[in-house]
Amino acid sequence: MDVDLCAGGDSTRRKVDLAGVSDVTMDLVPLEMYDSARAKIAANLRWLFAKAYGIDHIPEDLRDPFYTDQYEQEHIKPPVIHLLLSCELYCRVCALILKTEQAASLQSHLSVIQALSRKGIYVVESDDTPVTDEDLACLPIKMVSVWT
Repeated sequence: MDVDLCAGGDSTRRKVDLAGVSDVTMDLVPLEMYDSARAKIAANLRWLFAKAYGIDHIPEDLRDPFYTDQYEQEHIKPPVIHLLLSCELYCRVCALILKTEQAASLQSHLSVIQALSRKGIYVVESDDTPVTDEDLACLPIKMVSVWT
């Protein structure tokens, strides 16, 4: 393993090459630069994409869901926003989770929420407020509703 972490005393991102593992690098971020909210969103999006498309078949433009604008601010890519608002991903994942004949009838955020609740899976925010189909279809996206 080749590790070069903060060797110069600065707090920048470093690449780590794992010996014996081909084509794998890990981006290590110093603790003072770590953004837990971004990490949570990234992990949840990766899980959603892996479930919807299969881990080896995630479309290239979705593999890194973020982009950086001219002001060095990170945002979620427009195609990802479009997918989240359209309910396509939620329908695909819910159909895989439920594995029933009702999965074919999933065509909206509301149908996904209802199908999950019939199976005892309740979609709620961190304060136990139910997430509505309007919450999942509004702009700007309420990431708390989507990923809590």
